[in-house]
Amino acid sequence: MVTTRRRNATSEVTAAKNTNIEDELSELAAESSPTTSNFIFKGVSYNSYEEMVKAKRMFNNEMLKKSGLLEASASFRENASGVTMKKVQASQRGLRVDRKRKDPTVPLSRRKSSRIAGVQADGMYIEDERSGGRIVIGAAGSSSALIPSEKVYFDDEKDKFYNNRVNDGSDLTIQDAVELVGHKWMKNTSVKNAEHCFETLSKLRDEISPTGSKEKASCSLVNQVDRMSVDNEKCVAKVVPDRIHSVAFHPSEHKLIAVTGDKKGYLGFWEVDALPTENDSETDGVTLFKPHAGAINSLEWNKSGSKLLSLSYDGTVRLFDINRQVFTEAFAAYDNSDEFKSKLGYGMDEGSKFYTQYACYDHRNEECIFLSTSLGGTGHIDLRVGKMTFDLSLSNKKINSVSLHPNGHTLATAGLDCEVNLWDIRKFTGLQSGSKLKPFTTQISSRSINSAFFSPSGKNLLTTTMANTLDIISDAHLQNGLIKNPNQRIKHHNQTGRWLSTFMAQWHPTATNEELFVVGSMSKPRRMEFFDGSTGEMIKGLDGECLTAVASRCCFHPSTRNLIALGGNSSGRLTIAR
Repeated sequence: MVTTRRRNATSEVTAAKNTNIEDELSELAAESSPTTSNFIFKGVSYNSYEEMVKAKRMFNNEMLKKSGLLEASASFRENASGVTMKKVQASQRGLRVDRKRKDPTVPLSRRKSSRIAGVQADGMYIEDERSGGRIVIGAAGSSSALIPSEKVYFDDEKDKFYNNRVNDGSDLTIQDAVELVGHKWMKNTSVKNAEHCFETLSKLRDEISPTGSKEKASCSLVNQVDRMSVDNEKCVAKVVPDRIHSVAFHPSEHKLIAVTGDKKGYLGFWEVDALPTENDSETDGVTLFKPHAGAINSLEWNKSGSKLLSLSYDGTVRLFDINRQVFTEAFAAYDNSDEFKSKLGYGMDEGSKFYTQYACYDHRNEECIFLSTSLGGTGHIDLRVGKMTFDLSLSNKKINSVSLHPNGHTLATAGLDCEVNLWDIRKFTGLQSGSKLKPFTTQISSRSINSAFFSPSGKNLLTTTMANTLDIISDAHLQNGLIKNPNQRIKHHNQTGRWLSTFMAQWHPTATNEELFVVGSMSKPRRMEFFDGSTGEMIKGLDGECLTAVASRCCFHPSTRNLIALGGNSSGRLTIAR
């Protein structure tokens, strides 16, 4: 009896549910589908679908206002101090894509299918691929007289030069370096602007003391940090097309010129305070070149400002000489093919995992340079005689940075082996490649090390690690054995990820009385951070409306009279702090 009642009750509920569902479906069909020529929403009939959608949107907006969601969303945009955070757009100054300029290359004709056209195929196929972009074409079962019976070798024009380099190592003139940027970034006035830029640099070279500025600072550099700002829209511009890998200042104090290199081999010069009458107003003082085919990971001016050193992942080191106004190849790595025996870098390229990683001037003599590689090699090149003074393997992994102590014989290397090693380069004389060497001092990190640089005075060694620290070691060159703990350890978030260049904290290059360094930051709002190297304390985290992205690579202007810093981000923009 009870079971029967339950079944009856269940049947009634199921019938009621089915009735409700049918009613709801009928209402939806009446609203969304026109019965005749009208569209119905909330009991109101509309003549067209567009009018009905407009009514729905107005209804939804009214519901949002009544719900209070809009006010709640606005409150989430307020920071801790109660100031409403505004979304600042990236600066539009500097480089701009010329969309009207057409590609001068002739487009290839559209491929037509022989099978669809009913034509017998020629039987051509790629039989083998060789080095240098060469391919072997085979032909089988072809009746075409155009296909020879012998194998044919074709050279790919894109792979014409070794490792896809921009040329065979010959000097690049201004026009050559400008034309290599491609039609997308080149303008009709680009060559003229480049010539003007280099004329400016040529005039500045005589105004720089060989030992740097001798003018005293108006006040302590540490005190000047508090007066720095990045709020002026003219302090930021797009200087290169892609992610920035290196930054540098020309040493002149009379004109502020910033230089940067990106991941695709573009090199950008920015005359920061250029007036429209002095340069092309469309580029805001920016001039673009392409002297390399790979990422430009190192940039450094010599003290006189007459030569710019640039190192690229394509295995080349170039010197831009403002006296001759050309980009000269100072060094290039090659494999052990017989055709490269006469080259300085013969046998250095050991395969697909090899590339040149870092380079800097030897401050004892600027006609010599140090460089490191992705496979742990470290070399010293004397450009006066075109000879490798030494080429040694100092690690089994990539060396990210090389730094020579002011004493002239202590060399610091750091990289993926998670070690900072100090070497006495006086012992390198006469050693052959492959010799086993042992550093006299080592600091070990739990993760890889982005950079290790001696301060200008030589007192401190600053390391940037992926263990989220900035370590300062005092008198590292006087120690022996294992350095267990640094004198100062600053916790610093260094996990930039794959889309940003790594942080590499940099000293002020000429301040010997004050230990001051700058580094990028992952903090929000975005900022550049300035530290006192003698105490390890952060002086200021500099942020502003014009600093909208992470400044991965930073540096100081060598002037000790006015404190100026530079930061480069992943979109090719430079920000000047002064």
